[in-house]
Amino acid sequence: MRVSAPGKVLITGGYLVLEPEFSGAVIAASSRFHTTVSLEPLDESNQANEDGVAVRVRSPQFHQTMHGRLTATAFHFTDATENPYVEKTIHVCVAALSGLLGHDSFAARIEEIRRANQCIAITLEADNDFYSQREQLERRGLHVSRKHLATLPRFLPSLLDDAGRAKIAKTGMGSSAALITSLVGALLGFFNAADIPSTAHDDENTRKGVQIVHNLAQICHSIAQEKIGSGFDVSAASYGNQRYTRFRPDGIQAFLNGGAIDPVALAARIAAPWDNIVRPFCLPEGMHMIMGDVNAGSATVSMVRKVLAWKTADPEGSAALWKALNAKNEAIPAGFERIAAHLSQSNSLEALSRLPASEWTAADATVGALLVDLRQTFVDVRSHLREMGTLAGVPIEPADQTALIDATMQVPGVLFAGVPGAGGNDAIFAIVLHESVLDKVEQFWSTWTATSVSALLVDAAPNGWQGGLLRE
Repeated sequence: MRVSAPGKVLITGGYLVLEPEFSGAVIAASSRFHTTVSLEPLDESNQANEDGVAVRVRSPQFHQTMHGRLTATAFHFTDATENPYVEKTIHVCVAALSGLLGHDSFAARIEEIRRANQCIAITLEADNDFYSQREQLERRGLHVSRKHLATLPRFLPSLLDDAGRAKIAKTGMGSSAALITSLVGALLGFFNAADIPSTAHDDENTRKGVQIVHNLAQICHSIAQEKIGSGFDVSAASYGNQRYTRFRPDGIQAFLNGGAIDPVALAARIAAPWDNIVRPFCLPEGMHMIMGDVNAGSATVSMVRKVLAWKTADPEGSAALWKALNAKNEAIPAGFERIAAHLSQSNSLEALSRLPASEWTAADATVGALLVDLRQTFVDVRSHLREMGTLAGVPIEPADQTALIDATMQVPGVLFAGVPGAGGNDAIFAIVLHESVLDKVEQFWSTWTATSVSALLVDAAPNGWQGGLLRE
């Protein structure tokens, strides 16, 4: 059983998606996290005198092989491994499987594996764009470019530091959420507790399966992080491109209280519909996304904490600003929908992509005008975010990023650009009118000297279920 889940780019709704009253537009990434679950013969002669079955978790990119033991009631690593995201996720999945399948049926399946002298083998693999590959290219004598990134082997193992530890620099596309969602999907799929869609097949059963995986992955992710976040990253990993409105956290808070998880209660909670809202959202056909890895970092947790502190200290002012920002955020998906509707009669994006934005309306009075309007709306979104950053004392769109984004938007064919998610110094995205613009943006970024920015290979995922959780 091999299952994958995409990364994410939140283009509107940063900070606001923490509240159920607001929504955010999420683009699922073409880069995916892959989990394979299978049975392998045990190296040892037998496990007849031990409870449960052996589990072998391989993470080749992190140079890790972890060993654990799984029973019908629990999972734990048996070596000195410290990987709470993986360990806690498998442990919670055990409780879920016991509840979904029935304890006796799940226990019988575990016993069957044990008697066959087999172990459960789990392999975790991420597409390269989840992690910065700058140093990998430099060691090969190559400059950082999309062309050279495409030459790197898939699932490239990380470099090691002098102490033999993996050197990991994330690019901010939700690797932990994609990991957990793909792991949950693979485990539930392996034990036939959920039907997972493929690129060629989606029906009522797989839609129910994705819902169960999503709900369980939200709980696992919250337990691993020891807090309940907005959940948009797990939602993107499950459903792909979307307009996301969060679930109310009190529905899962009981599972984070540290006690033993009741399998029946857990199964009932993940099988029932939640109050999260996932609405369709996608880029019009022909448009693309490009991401830039900026060689700087932001402490997202502390930024969120400061914004929430400002919101508490100034409830009236923050409410007014969030209302204004939300109105602009909501106008972004609506603007894309209007453009897509008119593109069905006019295929003008390629021609417009060769022109500066100031000439779009003259070239196409309908589509060009809609593009200019949407572009200005996103400029307004950025303005509100900068205002919020100033009031909260948080660099949501720092001056260096503002300069880079403004300059990027002058490249012909760029619709708009911005900082994803909570903002900060570490990434930039741009939405472009045509595939040919991607190289132009990359070329411009390569000449930018104020900060170091390099384009990633990632693009927007396919629309619909094919951009979300998939069985491979």
